[in-house]
Amino acid sequence: MRAPELGKCVNPECTAEFKRLGTGKIYTLPVSHPQDWGLPPNVKQKVVWLCSKCATTSQVEFDEPHGQVLIVARRQAHRKSA
Repeated sequence: MRAPELGKCVNPECTAEFKRLGTGKIYTLPVSHPQDWGLPPNVKQKVVWLCSKCATTSQVEFDEPHGQVLIVARRQAHRKSA
């Protein structure tokens, strides 16, 4: 099994492809149970990329109990942390 590639924006509605570092935002989460995230057993972190365009209005949150990556509006994300 291959590790998932960091090939496109994590937003399912976006088709932007990851071309180089310095564009967009990379999010990482250390994981102790990679299989819960659909990762190979030797992978120790979940890594996703949000393109520059999507990052202006959204951000990524990790739903650890459910092994999901969530795309949330920036305002909603700020309210959750306040």
